[in-house]
Amino acid sequence: MSTHRFALWLSLVVGASAVASGCDSPAPPPANPPTLPDATRWITDDGGRVIILRGANVSGSAKNDPLRSPNLTDADVERIAHHYGFDFARYLVLWDALEPQPGQIDAAYVERIAADVKRLGDGGVRVMLDMHQDVYAARFCCDGAPSWAIRDDGQPFQLQTNWAFNYVEPAVIHAFDNFFAPTGPNTDLQDHYALAWKTLAQRFAGDPHVIGYDLMNEPFSGSYFDVVEAVARSSPGDGGTSKVFDQTRLGPFYQKMTDAIRTVDADHWIFFEPRYGAPANGSPSYLPTIRDSRSGSPRIVMAPHLYSASAEASGAFAADDPTPSFWEKERKAEMAIQKGPLVMGEWWDFKWSAPNAEPFTKSVLDMADRMSIGWAYWSYGAGPPDGDALYAADGSDNPVVALVIRPYPRTIAGEPIGWSYDASSRAFDLKFDRRSAVVGPTEIFVPEALVYPSGWTITVDSDPPNTWSSSFDTSTGILSVSVDPKTEHHHVRLTPKTG
Repeated sequence: MSTHRFALWLSLVVGASAVASGCDSPAPPPANPPTLPDATRWITDDGGRVIILRGANVSGSAKNDPLRSPNLTDADVERIAHHYGFDFARYLVLWDALEPQPGQIDAAYVERIAADVKRLGDGGVRVMLDMHQDVYAARFCCDGAPSWAIRDDGQPFQLQTNWAFNYVEPAVIHAFDNFFAPTGPNTDLQDHYALAWKTLAQRFAGDPHVIGYDLMNEPFSGSYFDVVEAVARSSPGDGGTSKVFDQTRLGPFYQKMTDAIRTVDADHWIFFEPRYGAPANGSPSYLPTIRDSRSGSPRIVMAPHLYSASAEASGAFAADDPTPSFWEKERKAEMAIQKGPLVMGEWWDFKWSAPNAEPFTKSVLDMADRMSIGWAYWSYGAGPPDGDALYAADGSDNPVVALVIRPYPRTIAGEPIGWSYDASSRAFDLKFDRRSAVVGPTEIFVPEALVYPSGWTITVDSDPPNTWSSSFDTSTGILSVSVDPKTEHHHVRLTPKTG
């Protein structure tokens, strides 16, 4: 998403059975059966380790590129994977490039995506393919659907100076209403969209570098949009038009896309987002549970965004901006409904020079750590120091990096209890319960040059006490920690060296 997404609406109103043996009676369960982390709460790798996705959107520049490409270089991958320590890229895919004519998939575009996926994957970065849209289509100022998929009922459209103002243009509202209509003459639009997803999923099924698919970026509710809710986090007690859209339009759409992908790819994770607007500001989502038809545990992930509406309208963060706390409360409630992992698909997108930007950033990062969730920063790229870019044109880090890049667990060999990072003391703590069936070490990214220039110390406390070992790869910044699989409770702590 780009800046000032809420400016318009503020100006208008200012998420066991026993194992049977071949005998007549079932065999008794083992005294200490091997266990794995909760499959309904975490994204896991082939060894059962919990994966924490932390990275960036790659990249906003693709929206305006003639080939709809972020133009990644080997230097970009090195910076993403090793300097920043990111293990995750939310990679933008544009429908207008994927299906430029009805039913015709651009194979060359798919292979350009595949080349970037391989480049990132070879660098140790997992890729989530994000079908991106803003204001429906390029004809309406921004990006997303091909021109042939615009069904605006002949309604007027006049391009606005501020791109966000285009959302209230009648043609845009009708285009979204027609796309999400469950019946009527425009249902072929979702059929085409499903074809596009099936083509991508079939191409990347089995690709170890792809973690999954984000079904649609920030779906807009069209005529169901609640202006007051988007600004004030309030809606009628029953959820009003937002609930109607979520449950009768957006939820069924997500289910249809999920089912389509599962016909060609049973293994990759499927990510979905709340509707555009209010949920990013801390309001609830009313989506029904998205079901996964794959055999085994479901692989469905909520991927909401976080943006402060008041900050984007005023150009400053309030000293006590409550967006992170509201967001945390609502997303926790939705996780109980969806019974799946959560990854923050976008956040930030603001001027670093804005008042109170630093404490707001800390509050978002601390909240994400507190919730034990991953995230993708918006967005990877170069820019001026006072903006949201991670680095400058000369390749040096912009000030935002000093806060955004911090230690985090990339893989956890057990059930996470929680982790935290104290920016003032630079102490990092990770607690987890070992699971006996997990294979592989716990891996922690340690940004040595950025956070611990004088070095750091590791301690591991276990209950009961046990031996442990660790190794540090200076080229990647990855600290590997192995503990005795027969013990359960573990606390890893990193502190800066002094003197």
